Amino acid sequence: MSALEDELLAFVRERDWVSFAALHRHFAGDAREDTEIALPGNRVIWRGLPKPVIDAVLALLDRGALAAVPGHKSAYKKDGRVLPLPVEQVPPTEPHEEPHWFVVLLRPIEAVRAEHAAD
Repeated sequence: MSALEDELLAFVRERDWVSFAALHRHFAGDAREDTEIALPGNRVIWRGLPKPVIDAVLALLDRGALAAVPGHKSAYKKDGRVLPLPVEQVPPTEPHEEPHWFVVLLRPIEAVRAEHAAD
């Protein structure tokens, strides 16, 4: 694991339910890059993060150290940044014609597993 991945994972473990706005502020400050994390179907997760931070998040998700769970726009408002896109309310059966914001929060996988084990 890279140093950035270690730091990012520690940040999410310490806070849990982390918005990309909080992640952006902590790891990139006011930087706004021409980047985007998106899913097929015109579903945007976040924009503007430096590529190394995106790569670290994706590596941790791929490795199963983090989980991205559906969230609410209010968490992003609390953290001071929202995307100027319509918020996706339900996953579409067909791709969106225009980009929609698929709001997610990052959680450490062990927290998610502990919750599911308690169910």
